[in-house]
Amino acid sequence: MAEYREVTDAQAWDEIVNAHAGHPMQAWGWGELKERTGSWTARRIVVERDGSFEGACQVLVRKLPWPFGHICYAPRGPVTDHAADVPQVADDVAAWCRANVSAVSLKIEPAVTAQEVTMPAPWEPAEKITLPNTAAIDLAPTEDEIMAGLHSKKARQYIRKAGRSGVEVRRATEADLDAIMDIYHHTAETDEFFLHSDEYYRTAFSACADVNQVFIAEIEGRPLAFLWNITTSGTAFELWGGVTDEGKRLRANYLLKWHAMCTAKESGAALYDMNGLLEGGVSTFKLLFAGEPTVWIGTFDRPLSPLYHVWDGALKLYRRLFK
Repeated sequence: MAEYREVTDAQAWDEIVNAHAGHPMQAWGWGELKERTGSWTARRIVVERDGSFEGACQVLVRKLPWPFGHICYAPRGPVTDHAADVPQVADDVAAWCRANVSAVSLKIEPAVTAQEVTMPAPWEPAEKITLPNTAAIDLAPTEDEIMAGLHSKKARQYIRKAGRSGVEVRRATEADLDAIMDIYHHTAETDEFFLHSDEYYRTAFSACADVNQVFIAEIEGRPLAFLWNITTSGTAFELWGGVTDEGKRLRANYLLKWHAMCTAKESGAALYDMNGLLEGGVSTFKLLFAGEPTVWIGTFDRPLSPLYHVWDGALKLYRRLFK
């Protein structure tokens, strides 16, 4: 029988996540960010069986209009030692959500592949929050081996070219946030994608301090590009990035990504996840490094109340009418 222990200390929770190679979206800081910037509350649960660790999960909880109760979401969770344990731990976390927060459903998006795990009924495929298709690189080999294994010869050449051109990469500080946001707005306008408010990213810099690895590329003091990762022992995960026109000409984004990979490896991360493949230039750029896509299992909902399908149907109708 599963036993549950709720963790309310940030350091203790992050130690659990890192001890079991959890995803950085399961780290304390990601839950803190969602609490500070939205209507979520983070609950952090360890599941034990026969006195031994079985899994852990940071569950984001949101209140719904009466009579639906709450919805629960485990971004890139649950945390398990083995991919094959995901269905059982997910079931145990779902049971906790039903009993403790009157949840209508639990949504999960574990970073495991369909070859590793099948989610049985009553889990249902659901609308995605994070993209299942990504580009990922194993960080276990040496730096030289990783460099040699980059998919494209052009990527290796451009990394070296940027270095020879005088591009330098360093860890960003809070003082760099204005420059980072200027670059991000320029990139968003050029590539036509949505941004949160600037305040969201400023909050992320403090809320995710436990997992942030933020880098900026410069030449002669001029910012050229930035890359914002969150990192645990399990994964270095790219959140946001941007590059100026000068940065593109100098190939600063190539050196920047390589520096981020090396830093992630030095900090003990097992995997470098470039977070999402879509159509277009950014995905083409990512695949110069990884070659082949990695496809995670996707998003699944576990209904926990007879009202789940009523809520789900109403939500889908709303999106069709007001998208």
